[in-house]
Amino acid sequence: MLVCPTCGTELLRKNRLLLLAVGGAMITAAAFALLVPALLVPAILLVIVGAYLIVWATLGKAMWCRNCKKFPLF
Repeated sequence: MLVCPTCGTELLRKNRLLLLAVGGAMITAAAFALLVPALLVPAILLVIVGAYLIVWATLGKAMWCRNCKKFPLF
């Protein structure tokens, strides 16, 4: 059982491969959305959220604190 270094509650484990796949798919979809000028703002949002998911899966080891609402960087 892993605990949050900030608040001491138990960390939830998410599927790391799924987070990487969804983050990569979001960035890929954003690349296609950049071809249409009207989709520029949604494409930027897709890149930001996709990058967040990839960082969470790699640096955060797909762990999530339910109490703090953040992922710890070990």
